[in-house]
Amino acid sequence: MRAWIAIFVLSFAVSTICSLANGDGINEGREGSPSKDYATATSRIMDAAEQGDANAQYELATLYHEGDGVPRDLARAIYWYTHAAEQGNTPAQYWLCMMHREGIGVPRNYSEAFYWCHRAAEKGHAAAMFAVGQFYFEGLGNGFIRDHVRAYIWFSLADAQGDEGAQSMLKTLEEDMAPQQVAEAQRLARQWTPGGKVPCSSNNPRARFC
Repeated sequence: MRAWIAIFVLSFAVSTICSLANGDGINEGREGSPSKDYATATSRIMDAAEQGDANAQYELATLYHEGDGVPRDLARAIYWYTHAAEQGNTPAQYWLCMMHREGIGVPRNYSEAFYWCHRAAEKGHAAAMFAVGQFYFEGLGNGFIRDHVRAYIWFSLADAQGDEGAQSMLKTLEEDMAPQQVAEAQRLARQWTPGGKVPCSSNNPRARFC
């Protein structure tokens, strides 16, 4: 069973790495749009980003991430994802989490990844919720405790938001958890609302909630 779990999580991580490396799924709405003057559009995005517009900062980050209209530059992508994330842009927070977690464009840093996934998850971002569940399922990085109850809570929340992988993880956890643990996790998941907190069982100093 644990071998199957490891294969599932590894395959998810590999697909995430491939998506990150290729820029897949970042800005799907831009594909198929009418042709436009990318130089002018990019210049306007840059101007807005430099003036502090969080949405423009996120868009500029995706341009550098994908190499769309500009030379591909992961360091610049990280720079602009960070600026957008610090202003509360949820997609930027999630992608910043993933890039820190996988070490793409920046040295791998689980603490930063955990922090930014929490920031996105607390707003109801399904993929970020799944990622938080992974942290508790795997105990990723120094200071993160494997906690199946916490993992179950976050996979439940991700499942409620339509994340495709969450249901499989819930079934896997239920095979290893006591019925009372499952019931408690389900109760806590039902009580959660966007912006709500779940008490931490991690000693990560940057975690605002768990």
